[in-house]
Amino acid sequence: MKQKTRILTILGSPHDKRSNTRAFVADFVDEMELAGLDLEHEIVSLGRLNVGPCRGCWNCTKAKPCPLGKDDLESLKLKMIECDMLILACPVYTNQVTAQMKALFDRLFTWCHIFPLLGKYSLSACTTGNDGQKAVGEFFQMMLATYGTFSFGHISSIGGFTPGFFPFRARARKKYKSLAAKAAEIITNNKRLPVSSMQKKMFKVMHRKMSGANTFRYLADAPDKSDTPPPAFKVKLMKKILAKSTITEDEINIISTLMQFEYSWWKDRGWFKVTSFKELAEKPRPRKNWRPPSRKSLLPMQ
Repeated sequence: MKQKTRILTILGSPHDKRSNTRAFVADFVDEMELAGLDLEHEIVSLGRLNVGPCRGCWNCTKAKPCPLGKDDLESLKLKMIECDMLILACPVYTNQVTAQMKALFDRLFTWCHIFPLLGKYSLSACTTGNDGQKAVGEFFQMMLATYGTFSFGHISSIGGFTPGFFPFRARARKKYKSLAAKAAEIITNNKRLPVSSMQKKMFKVMHRKMSGANTFRYLADAPDKSDTPPPAFKVKLMKKILAKSTITEDEINIISTLMQFEYSWWKDRGWFKVTSFKELAEKPRPRKNWRPPSRKSLLPMQ
C-alpha cells in the first residue's frame, strides 16, 4: 500500500492558529488533496517552539555541541528530514521574513553547505498587507535550493492585514488552484521537477566554497589515501595566492579546521567529484545517515 505524502509546513508567524499565512497554506494543501494527492499535512508553528537565535560560536561546523542544544531544533530537523514536501511560510515583517523564521535559518547554518534535503519537493508562501512579498519569495527560494529541494515556486497574497483578518483569502485560493493541481499530479506520479537556475547557482557557490575548504585542508595536513585530493591546478593556484598574502602557516591551519562537519559530509559522499546539481540529485541518498543526533551528542547530523 502506497504511503501518504507527508507535507510539513514550517510557519514563521508568531500567531499560530490566527495566522493568515497558515490559512493561506492550508487552503493550498487542501486544493492539492482535492486534486487527488493522498497526503497528511502537519503545520509546525515556530511561534510555539523554542528555537533560539544563533550565537555564532561555530561549534556546529566543528561537530561540537551547540550551546542552545536543549531547545526544539533537533526535533524540528527530524520532521524536515522525514517529510516528502517542505513548505516554508511566514508573513512579511518589514520587507523580510519574521524573526522566528530567520532564527531557524541561522541555526541551520551547516545545512547551507550540505544539501541535506536533496530531492524533496518544496514550496514557499507568504502573506502581506501591501508589499515585501517579492523579497521574501526570493529569499525563501534561495534557502530551499540551498537545502537541495525541488521547488514548485513561491505563492503570496496581499490583503493579510492583521492576524485573523484576511479578506482576500478566497481570491488567493482561487489564484493558486491550478498550481496546487499541477503539484499534486507531479507528486502522485513521482515526477522530478527540472533543475532550476537557483539550484545551479547555489550548487556552484557551495561547490566552490567546499572545494576551497578541501584545498586548505590538503595543504595543512599530510594527506592519506582516504583523502580526496583537490585538482592540481587548484593546489597550485592556492599556493600562489597564499605566497602573495600575509596569511601565516598557523592561520592556514586554523582555516583548515573550519567546516569540519561539512567537509566530512562531502568527502564521505564523494561530492568533490560532482560537477553539477543535476548529477548531485541523481546520487543515492544514504538514508542510514539521514537522521538528527540524539540530544546527548547534539551534533548537526550523524
